[in-house]
Amino acid sequence: MIREQYDPQTQKFYIEKTRKTDILITAFAEGHFLTNCKKKIGYYIGRIFASIEEGLGVLVRSIYMRRLPIKQNRIVFGQFQNSYTCNGKYIAEKILEKGLDYELIFIVNKTTISKREELEIPKQIRLVERDTMDSFVALGSAHFWIDNALNCVWRKIPKKKGQIYLNTWHGSLGIKVLGGNRHWIRIARAADKTIDYFLTDSVFDEHVFAESFWPHAKFLKVGHPRNDIFFDPKKLSALRARVYEYYGLASEIKTVMYAPTFRDDKSDVSSIRMDCERLKATMEQKFGGEWRVIVRMHMHNAKNRLLRDMFQEMEGVINASGYRDMQELMAAVDVGITDYSSWIFDFIFTRRPAFIYALDIKQYVNDRGFYYPLTETPFAIADSDDALNKNVMEFDDGDYQKRLDAFFEGKGCYEKGNACEGVVDFICEHTKQQDGGQDR
Repeated sequence: MIREQYDPQTQKFYIEKTRKTDILITAFAEGHFLTNCKKKIGYYIGRIFASIEEGLGVLVRSIYMRRLPIKQNRIVFGQFQNSYTCNGKYIAEKILEKGLDYELIFIVNKTTISKREELEIPKQIRLVERDTMDSFVALGSAHFWIDNALNCVWRKIPKKKGQIYLNTWHGSLGIKVLGGNRHWIRIARAADKTIDYFLTDSVFDEHVFAESFWPHAKFLKVGHPRNDIFFDPKKLSALRARVYEYYGLASEIKTVMYAPTFRDDKSDVSSIRMDCERLKATMEQKFGGEWRVIVRMHMHNAKNRLLRDMFQEMEGVINASGYRDMQELMAAVDVGITDYSSWIFDFIFTRRPAFIYALDIKQYVNDRGFYYPLTETPFAIADSDDALNKNVMEFDDGDYQKRLDAFFEGKGCYEKGNACEGVVDFICEHTKQQDGGQDR
């Protein structure tokens, strides 16, 4: 088990490795007690042992975590990326910017812990490894859970009276129907009793959350903190410079980002392929100047060797699948292209050109489904390389800006660029209420 400790003398975190067998209750709570046995027996018996192990873990966590006192200034962040990113990152940084007295804990993976300096994670933020006793204790004792998916309820940590669960989600105005496998759906439905507030940026978002799995949740209607940067020209400029420096790009070079979502069949890359060299030439012909194509694969596809090889062999293509923050990439690029991924609905707050390139529209509609037709988005839609390059050549910015305005109005969007401030005000107000109105 990796445990991060803080040294007050050096004011730095260091990594301490401990054995899971040191504390028996930790082994039960983390679900590792029968792991060695499962590796040595048959598949079906192993499944039985796995079920027993899961049940023991839930039981021990439920008993142990309920006894933990709540620390009023402790905030725990869960991100499905298991890293320091998305809404949680921007909320935490606003808290630090204001100098507020909160203990900030991010539940992350081993890679994030080992690369904290490279990822430039502030030293005031504590990192704990996901699915360890440390992460369970953090959840069991925190006043606030701030989560961009279902991370805080995935391991069935009991939420106590006095704890507040704010779910920020990781997309907005998105077109894909929310869903997953049977286990995901069970967890999602059960979370309706646990989630107190959903962070929203539109009337559309409110309807999606209420009508899918969480009819009892309330809404914090302030927008999404990760999108505040798109309303600040200085931050946009600074982030563009950071990304360009990271990839060694000259400032005059222009960039287009292609970032598709994943498919359930992760081995099938036929719907994700693109002729990036042709796209690069079309961008240069339409908009002038020298261009690069930045490719950002979904985390479920990023390790696919076929995809890596496909794009690596193309000239003028940069693989940014491992870059630390998708929002920073959006801030940096001049044009965005996706199929059905919700990031494009964040990117449009920059009001820069964006396009849909979807090779499997009919199949995706049948397999996953949309909340509204692709034709209701502000984007020109292509189902082939020919159509995509034609749409780029025929792009008219004046018409596009009008479609953006109509789209925002139709979805009842109230994103203004001050979401971080709104969330921090909410946290401070609820902390005062818990403290009986007294300052801490």
